[in-house]
Amino acid sequence: SMAGCVSIALYTCVNGRTRSRGPAAQWRTGLLVGTPGMLAIGAGWTLLAAAHPRLTGAWLPVIGVPFLAAGVILYACSARWVGRWRTAATYEPGLQKVGLYARVRHPQAMALCLVAAGGALASGSVPFLLTLPVWVGFWIAYTHLEERNELLPTFGEEYRQYMRTTPRLLPRMPWLQAATGRTAFTIRNDTHADRDPAFRRRVLESSRRSTTYFQ
Repeated sequence: SMAGCVSIALYTCVNGRTRSRGPAAQWRTGLLVGTPGMLAIGAGWTLLAAAHPRLTGAWLPVIGVPFLAAGVILYACSARWVGRWRTAATYEPGLQKVGLYARVRHPQAMALCLVAAGGALASGSVPFLLTLPVWVGFWIAYTHLEERNELLPTFGEEYRQYMRTTPRLLPRMPWLQAATGRTAFTIRNDTHADRDPAFRRRVLESSRRSTTYFQ
């Protein structure tokens, strides 16, 4: 899996340059560099899922299988949306901002986080569960790497505007925003916070920083 992660990171660095050479060159880069990386990650996760020791509990598959299924479906749909299944002759790269990409900027990375979490939980494999933060962290970091090396240099201000209006990985949820608003209101009206404005500022700033990495 680590070898696959290295290959995927290399892919997005190289792909930023091949975009200028046309769709066919970009498609070949995906085939020669990106595809082996994804296969290596998939093989590694499969081996981890089969590894021992395992946790026992009927609740693990109940949670893990829906996560895994949702991740697979989301990945297939988002990959198809950007033309991953096309041939070199029909591949047309461009900035996608509709459909799934109107909800989050990186639905494929989001899907792979769900696949990793679902596979770890469904299998109950202790090695997979212990290394799960590594895989989720990699895909979060990958989105930053892709934007810096590939998407921002290619699409410029158009992509910056897209960043301002669309979340990175987690879609906006009105009920969560409402809960966050109530929490902030509670903090603002808390007796201790009223007595200590510095404390109030630290709490609100910490809340903002906790969401920055995903935006």
